[in-house]
Amino acid sequence: MNGSRKSVVTMAAALGATALLAPLNASAQGFELQQFNPMPNPSGNLFSTSSADVGQHLDWSAVAIFNYSNDPLVLRNSDGDRLDSVVSDHATTHLLVSLALLDRFELGLDLPFVVWQRGSGIPGGEQAPGEGGFGVGDIRVVPKVQIFSTRESAEDNGVALAALADVFIPTGNEESLQGGDFRVGPRLAFDAIVGGPRIAANVGYLYRPGTSYENLTIDDTLGWNLGVEVPIIEGLRATAEAYGKITPLADAIVAEDSPTELVGGAKYQIGNVLMLAGAGVGLISGYGTPDWRAFAGVGWAPALSSPAPEPEPTPEPEPEPEPEPECRAASVELDCPDVPAASCEEGQLTSYVAACEEGACAYREATTTCGEGTVCGTDEEGQAACVARAECEVDGDCTNAPSPTCEDNTLTTYAGMCAEGSCEYAPATTTCEEGFECGLTRGVPACVQKTELVKIDEETKRIEISEIVYFATGSDEIEERSFELLNQVAQVLENNPQVEAVRIEGHTDNVGRRASNVDLSQRRAESVRTYLINRGIVAERLSAQGFGPDRPVADNGTATGRGKNRRVEFHIADDE
Repeated sequence: MNGSRKSVVTMAAALGATALLAPLNASAQGFELQQFNPMPNPSGNLFSTSSADVGQHLDWSAVAIFNYSNDPLVLRNSDGDRLDSVVSDHATTHLLVSLALLDRFELGLDLPFVVWQRGSGIPGGEQAPGEGGFGVGDIRVVPKVQIFSTRESAEDNGVALAALADVFIPTGNEESLQGGDFRVGPRLAFDAIVGGPRIAANVGYLYRPGTSYENLTIDDTLGWNLGVEVPIIEGLRATAEAYGKITPLADAIVAEDSPTELVGGAKYQIGNVLMLAGAGVGLISGYGTPDWRAFAGVGWAPALSSPAPEPEPTPEPEPEPEPEPECRAASVELDCPDVPAASCEEGQLTSYVAACEEGACAYREATTTCGEGTVCGTDEEGQAACVARAECEVDGDCTNAPSPTCEDNTLTTYAGMCAEGSCEYAPATTTCEEGFECGLTRGVPACVQKTELVKIDEETKRIEISEIVYFATGSDEIEERSFELLNQVAQVLENNPQVEAVRIEGHTDNVGRRASNVDLSQRRAESVRTYLINRGIVAERLSAQGFGPDRPVADNGTATGRGKNRRVEFHIADDE
């Protein structure tokens, strides 16, 4: 190029880039043309925007992404008119792997291969990017650590913050603009999940050796990313992001130093198989910004956690019609036939009379003291009544005792006694013991054993329970509906002193962090142990241990299986 012809080289897409003032210096260093750097583990991040999450311990991923960019480097004159494409086509395959450690760290690796590059080259310079063919780009190592998170699992609502770095190892060909010098770029990643969608933002600073091409400065850059990811249906997510950078050490902030792009696409995951595709355009035509780009990938990633199903809404009951009157005063005896039977209480006769009050049956109680020579007993029809005092010599002669009754779990029986030649029937009340309730045995009121919820299985050496122990969500607080079940467990232990030691085990599903699940299962097992001790079981007979998600009994991939895995078990420990 000579002085009479003013030509420019811009590192930009054909979107109105600012012109450079002179051709590239023949001795200038090269730089990496690729501006799209996808994150390792794209299932847990966006595309090039990092989330603040890391995988569970030893979770790993391996994904290949093919990335094509059109006209990332063009030649223009001083009026901004395009003269030629220095690099018209640029295609890279990224091999991405990642490994999570200790539920807080993640290490990623990006091995880029330039599989196709075409163009005319840079006039007057040593760089010939248009002649570049297959080659290895700069290897990128991405360590990441989560600083804090308010979420128990990656799908929960909440916010999180992480720190990471992009460390570029100069393995690419500088002359073909497929690589550059050693570079390191620390950045912060913040994200928030609100009702399903994730919003993520990154900001970072890339340190690199500086070089200049007239008014184009290749030096340290301040980079930013902003993205959003929205679940569409199970396994399908839509992703959009914008990213760019500026060169703060340049003499002025110009378009050539400020490449900016907008990309969008989707991810679909079935089990551990991840597929993704997307496309984008240049917004500010800095160096490396294409007219447009397209990418697609496939690989292996940790399976997505399925959210717990939302409870089905309970339909509002339809308003009941106004009820017909239960009774009328003129026909109360016919309308209200369920008159309670008379009874004897403390020597007095209690009887009932039917009445119709505001259209509803009512039964008014009347108490009668039996007159002289009579006693409250049973008449010839088997009903309670004031009957003639029987003549007797011994207690066995008093055979008209009222029938036993049940009320408020209290059994009332009557014993006949012969006093001064007459029978008297004294009531005796018995409150049914724990594990029993007032009911019927062969039609006669008595204290009967409640339905058994707990039994000892001699073969499995376990105390089997027919219900689960319920806790408040995410808590070790036992719900009231499980008190009766645990009362029966205590009764079984009290009735079987030969069972000297019982281990109470807590188990969870695999949703959330393993450490959190182990802690929750331990606290829940301790809560059950404390409850049984408060019911009178000797503390030395009981131990508690939480296993978290380590011992599933069902498939954690379904809501039903996860429900079965959230459980408390009682193991007889002295024979193990």
